[in-house]
Amino acid sequence: MNLISVRPAAPLRNGTGRLFARAQTADSVPAGSAFAGPTPASVSGLAGWWDAGALGAVLDANGNPLVAWNAPAAALADKSGNGATLLPFHIAADTAPATMMAVPRVNGFLGAAGSPDPAIAQYGPTLDPDWGLSLARFDLGSGAAWTLYLVWTRPNWRQGTIEVDNAPIPLIHAMATGTTIIEAGGPGGGGLTLFPGTATSRGITATIERRHTHALILRNTPGTGVDVWLDGAQVASGVANPLPASAAGNVLLFHDNTVQGSAQCWFHEAACWTRALDAVEVTTLVAAQGRWVLGARRGVNILVMGQSNAEWFVQAGGALALAQGVAWYLGAAAWAATSLPAGNVVSPARYSMIAGHPVSNSSPPLFPPGAANGTFLTNPGDGSSPATWALGPDGQALSAYLTGSQALVPAVDEADIAFLLWPWSEQDSTMPYANKTLYKESVSRLAALTRQMLGRSAASLPLLLWSAIPYETDQGVQMVRESVLDLSLDPAGNAVIFVAQTADSNPLNATWDPATGLFAGGDPQHRDQPDLLRYGRIGAHAAARAALAMGLSDSIPAAAVPASGLPVAGGPSITHAYQAVPDQVVVTIRHDAGTDLRVNLQAANGAGFAVMDGGTVANPGPMIPATAASRVDATHVAVTLQRAPVSPAASCLLYYPYGSTQIGRGDAVTDNLSSLAPPAGWSMAADLGAAFAIDMPLQATAYGVPLSTTPG
Repeated sequence: MNLISVRPAAPLRNGTGRLFARAQTADSVPAGSAFAGPTPASVSGLAGWWDAGALGAVLDANGNPLVAWNAPAAALADKSGNGATLLPFHIAADTAPATMMAVPRVNGFLGAAGSPDPAIAQYGPTLDPDWGLSLARFDLGSGAAWTLYLVWTRPNWRQGTIEVDNAPIPLIHAMATGTTIIEAGGPGGGGLTLFPGTATSRGITATIERRHTHALILRNTPGTGVDVWLDGAQVASGVANPLPASAAGNVLLFHDNTVQGSAQCWFHEAACWTRALDAVEVTTLVAAQGRWVLGARRGVNILVMGQSNAEWFVQAGGALALAQGVAWYLGAAAWAATSLPAGNVVSPARYSMIAGHPVSNSSPPLFPPGAANGTFLTNPGDGSSPATWALGPDGQALSAYLTGSQALVPAVDEADIAFLLWPWSEQDSTMPYANKTLYKESVSRLAALTRQMLGRSAASLPLLLWSAIPYETDQGVQMVRESVLDLSLDPAGNAVIFVAQTADSNPLNATWDPATGLFAGGDPQHRDQPDLLRYGRIGAHAAARAALAMGLSDSIPAAAVPASGLPVAGGPSITHAYQAVPDQVVVTIRHDAGTDLRVNLQAANGAGFAVMDGGTVANPGPMIPATAASRVDATHVAVTLQRAPVSPAASCLLYYPYGSTQIGRGDAVTDNLSSLAPPAGWSMAADLGAAFAIDMPLQATAYGVPLSTTPG
């Protein structure tokens, strides 16, 4: 069964159905990232050389070099000058093959060619099960002297096929004889095998990683046999070549000419010579591999827990978009979101999300602790500390989903889990404010038990929390927002706020006028899917920072991430509130990665801003909503209140927003991030799609900001 619950790739493609939506120019790479070592052309006598790491040798349908990434590619030009073009290959039975694309940032800042499928099977990217490359008329016969060089990335085992998900993958195949020259093992085990299925078959590595980038050199010397180097180390010598003396014909890369016979790999670089290179030349070719990050590659997996909004978050593509954004930062090869709603698997029940159920049965309406009433933790009602509470029925279903003989998530996928993701606050935000300590401790307890299921510590598995969504009760929502901030400030808990503003959203299925920002109707207990998807994209920044701090970088080192120009907290924040005149507050805002402020649509009417006229969240005073807001300068917004507070300034608290107030989609004050040029090589919008170009919303105030009588 499909263990990774994701939505087909609608959130990750544009209207053309392409996985990557927006072009990236050829020069958008970080300064100093160019490789200064030798190339295959440094070895004389090239018969062919093809390179998808940069754009110059990737051709469009008219035979012209592509000028931007994320564009259809018709062929790979021969950089040797011999005109031996590499062409896409599909078996004749495939009448609608996926388009070959030139995509960026597959290996560090270097690109690749391949055919990404719009539908994600388990891990993104899913590559087309019927795509390869064909080289015309190259002789791999035993009597011919030849050398082949190949660099590729496998982002995952085969996936999404009818029959061959568990099969090894073909890397090089001779059409003339129907012989696979070399293949890599699949999930059943095994490494690289030379001449599989023939009398001279030879296993040349014991294992091959699930995700990897490798460089392979094969050299055939007549009368001696085939020598093989993997990532610069010789792994085979003098293996008898079973092909006839002459076997000239088309050579396939990443396909074995069978139905769904693709290796589902990215192509980076290849070269060939019609002679056997000598030892010095092999050393030069090995040095040319220094351009690539070779070896095992990382996948970024996220375990999603929660209730109905978590389910909608997954269905909207938010979890997968967040994982993809984190993978982009790390230079990881794959991304996934692991989750399962309740009701799909029973005997025993196994799931990670269930509608209507809070963290514990402490939330009103009080859930009885009996087995028939599910919550993730059971409060026995005896006044005991949440640190001692046991798993409730939902928690036990989570444990069965992840552990034991009937677990649905394989151990290899669990090893990829980089985050616990909780888009989850609904029922818990109906608690009274007095339950704040109990709520925080119950979150910590459930996170600890979940990490224990995975054999992980808090330090190695961050908990991603969002600022509470608008729900039913003002005090409870504020309690959760304060709790989430408190938890994020405790290093021992390793909690991260991945979205610091959730009120800038519409109710599920509400009608919305994008010209005015006004919405009506809908289901106020659930957030609209476009907003949930946007939260996944926004949340990638804060989550990635946590991953970088943990040393999870893959092909892009943490030191390469620019010190400025990219979000850290996921949006600007309020630092000061000056009561300039009785009914007006000038708000001081600290930027994250933006440089200016935008007050659009209903934000201009003060949407979200309010002042509590005396009191506290536990004992609130009257709330005074704002009626207008306007930009003063790049770091200040003037907010006009419906009336002047009667309490002294120091007794008044500014909120943005307060409790269950809904700001609405497009109605938040934002920064101007989408209009700023990102650091070279770091345009998420260019690499992942224009929808990742987002003006970051002003963060919600977890705690009210006291009014001051002095400017800020």
